[in-house]
Amino acid sequence: MSHDNVEIVREGYAHFNRGDIGWMVERMTSDISWTDSNEVPGAKTYRGVDEVRPYLESFRRVWEEARFEPQEIRGNDDKVLAVVRFVARGRHSGADVDAKLSHLYEMRDGKGAKVVTYFDHDQAERDFLG
Repeated sequence: MSHDNVEIVREGYAHFNRGDIGWMVERMTSDISWTDSNEVPGAKTYRGVDEVRPYLESFRRVWEEARFEPQEIRGNDDKVLAVVRFVARGRHSGADVDAKLSHLYEMRDGKGAKVVTYFDHDQAERDFLG
């Protein structure tokens, strides 16, 4: 199952980068939680598809050319750790962003049940293994 989960996450990034949020939502549990990194101003946890979907859709309103470029994706039972580059340009500011971050996924029956975003890659690794 770990390999299947890794492939689902990998495909999720490809669909996000094409703007296909619907594909991602179909592969989430209805009670999904998605947590911003603590380092993000106004960080919060989005709960349920009705909050997560608009959050993911908001990237296109805030950023031009926003994409996640997977650098490494590994699975461990029901967990998947993805190290990615977030590359974007601020839609209004024009500021370029190129940030490395990690997403830790908890999968349930082939669907994303929980996602946590980290800028602290060591902490992401500890939580992945723990």
